[in-house]
Amino acid sequence: MARQKERVLILGGGWGGFVLSRHLSAAKYDITVVSPRQNFVFTPLLSEATVGTLEFSHVVEPVRDRKHRINFAPAVARSVDFVNKRVSCEASIVQGQATDIVVRSEPEKVESTREMRGKELDVQRWRQGTKFELDYDKLVIATGSITNTFNTPGVQENALLYRDIEDARKVQRRIRECFELAVLPNKPEELRTHLLHFAVVGGGPTGIEFVGLMADYIRRDLLKYYPQVKDRVRITLYDVAPKILGMFDESLSTYAMETMKLQGVDIKTSHHIEELRWGEPYKPRIDMDPKTCLTLKTKEDGETGVGMCVWATGNAINPFIKQALSDLDEFPEASVLKSPSGLTQDAKPTGWKVKKNPKALLVDGYFRLQLEAKDGTTAVMKDVFAIGDNAMLEHGTPPATAIAANQEAKYLAQRLNKNDFDSAPRFSFRDMGLLAYIGDDKGLMQMPHTEATQRSKMVPEGLTGRTAWLIWRGAYLSLVLSWRNCFLILIYWVLSRLFGRRIQ
Repeated sequence: MARQKERVLILGGGWGGFVLSRHLSAAKYDITVVSPRQNFVFTPLLSEATVGTLEFSHVVEPVRDRKHRINFAPAVARSVDFVNKRVSCEASIVQGQATDIVVRSEPEKVESTREMRGKELDVQRWRQGTKFELDYDKLVIATGSITNTFNTPGVQENALLYRDIEDARKVQRRIRECFELAVLPNKPEELRTHLLHFAVVGGGPTGIEFVGLMADYIRRDLLKYYPQVKDRVRITLYDVAPKILGMFDESLSTYAMETMKLQGVDIKTSHHIEELRWGEPYKPRIDMDPKTCLTLKTKEDGETGVGMCVWATGNAINPFIKQALSDLDEFPEASVLKSPSGLTQDAKPTGWKVKKNPKALLVDGYFRLQLEAKDGTTAVMKDVFAIGDNAMLEHGTPPATAIAANQEAKYLAQRLNKNDFDSAPRFSFRDMGLLAYIGDDKGLMQMPHTEATQRSKMVPEGLTGRTAWLIWRGAYLSLVLSWRNCFLILIYWVLSRLFGRRIQ
């Protein structure tokens, strides 16, 4: 009888989970991916799709694939039983979008274009997914992180967070809404000005690239349709740090600020957001009303009106990591690499929990999950791993970027395929440098900080301008995971250059 393949369960379909699933040996493992989203999002080009340079279908890849023998469960993980090697999940197939039902605050008021019009509906009941359990032999946790709102009042409810396709669609739709509302003949002049003020919070690569592309989109495309509001449009970038792109060298960061200011972007560093609410500045707050503006309040400038606020700040720990992966009811003896040394059965530590810091799970150099007892004793698990934004090496942690998650996933796939954890070197991040787009067909490229580049006078510290922009495009195109999307992206880049972006 043929030996049954080991079951590898991957929690998450982002960069870490998706790339790992594509590089694991299907001949050796029975692979299952658990993710609430059926598509992997190529996040480096998400902003290009938001502003119409590309289609959203160009920056996604289906988790289910005809060529790769991968099982997929559209669900979210709720808890993990390390002793019995079992994960409890909740299906996330029905979320409301496909049912065409609009739910009001009163449960009896349900509007629908289907036959359910007028019927009462317990929305929370039907949105609760089917509960099920999945067993594993090896578990990989790659659920990623969430956007850090820093508990700023009103941000979670009123800002447009920017991490996924649905977030990007909302941003795209709101930009167009603001222009349409601003040109209505009955709008007060002050409200027009507020509606055409676009705020972005976050001076990292995500925020900077979105601001640069939005500035291009508005200046080169939208204002041709709305020339009457040309002098009213404003874009403001806020960041709490004293400079933008803090991971770049000082000279490159300064170049980015100067270049973006020339494009009309107002950059406000060392600014602290205190509140985001609906309604005009210095007027009573109102309930959500997309027909009007929001008020963004900062410690330094007070209140200002904005048509939308895109929140693109740093990462916060995933609720699943924070809540579900915590204290252990029972020590998983069979799953640890070796029992804590020097301890008898009766003297083993108690109070075991998953080892983590406030930001992520702490893993060893092979991305193996670690457990920690009350007295500080550490145990390493041999069949549970964590990669991506939700994992952090205790020594030499790479940056929380797509490129880093891509390298981690490929490394772990090699180790699992070869089963050479005992002999293989620990993971070492390969610094490929840093790239960012800053608008007007200009970019930044910071060379890798290695001993060779630091010693060599022939290698520049960084590149700027159109050369860096072309390298930026080429680098990300090389990371696209399917030839189909790679081909379509190239075509749409050319079409957008020749005929302009699509206005949606």
